[in-house]
Amino acid sequence: MTDHPVFKSVSSLLEDKDESEVLQLTIGSRKIKPGELVPKREAQSIPTLVWDAPPGRKFVVISLDLDAPFPSFAPLSPVQHWLQAGFAASEPSSQSSALTSSNPPIAHWAGPGPPPISSPHRYVFLLYEQPEDVEAKIPTKAEFGIKDRMRWRLDEFEKKAGLGTALAATYFLSN
Repeated sequence: MTDHPVFKSVSSLLEDKDESEVLQLTIGSRKIKPGELVPKREAQSIPTLVWDAPPGRKFVVISLDLDAPFPSFAPLSPVQHWLQAGFAASEPSSQSSALTSSNPPIAHWAGPGPPPISSPHRYVFLLYEQPEDVEAKIPTKAEFGIKDRMRWRLDEFEKKAGLGTALAATYFLSN
């Protein structure tokens, strides 16, 4: 289950023990620890992200389900669950400020939805520095259909959007 290339990237960021590479995640009033199990009914609200973002910089957030439809058989993975650009620190002078964006999502947050008989899925969140001209390089439609989200090629998107490597990441489990 841990051999997915995206999960290897997330794991390396989390295992470095460098707190600056851990994206903090809150859903509702619940602060989520990396790898925590969150029941899907409790994870439907759009997450709040907190990170020590440098002032004046913008970021792109991507969330993926690595285990669709089942962790042991995942031919539909990764499934994109959220894509939004324009995130910046809401309080640029403070450390670990909430990240907010006035940009409409490119793909709206889709909460976890593993099949009832599935073991928990991994939902990863990746934070990238936003290139200056990213809007010209990425799709702008606000509604992605399910077919657009399945088997989503993160590597191709990173290259097309000029994102480079993720600056911070986290994940939770849900079923």
